[in-house]
Amino acid sequence: MIVDLTKLVYGGLYEIPVSGEIIVPNNMLIGTDIRRISPIKVSGYMRNNEEEYQLDISVTGTMILPCARTLKDVEYPFDIQINEVIGENDDNSLEIIQNRLEIFPIIWQYILVDVPLRVLHPDAKEESIQGDGWRLITEDDKKEVIDPRLMALSEFNKE
Repeated sequence: MIVDLTKLVYGGLYEIPVSGEIIVPNNMLIGTDIRRISPIKVSGYMRNNEEEYQLDISVTGTMILPCARTLKDVEYPFDIQINEVIGENDDNSLEIIQNRLEIFPIIWQYILVDVPLRVLHPDAKEESIQGDGWRLITEDDKKEVIDPRLMALSEFNKE
């Protein structure tokens, strides 16, 4: 998404609206947990603060993530508020070329940070998990179980 800064630089305006929709290419999803992502809706303002620009936008959409237990698709809606200061002498990779600024890298960074570590599908049941030679021990099970190697020590404390 490219923002034209001409009106901020030469037009004497303090802020310009930023709005639109971004379709994320599938090659951007490689290496992430995101399977698919809906078109991203962007709305907000770009402000001119003398030698730097203030980007205040809201980014909304829905990403499809894998369930941590069943690997089924889970819809995860997001609503991200971005407040970023962009200066001409910053060390970031954004460049203002001919009074135009590409803000998609900023938006994509915030979306990647918002991806949760784990999501569960509503059909994933919360039941005790066990397998061949192992079982899930809950907090209640920990209180009842006494290590058999320590049973002999209980005889010393019978006074």
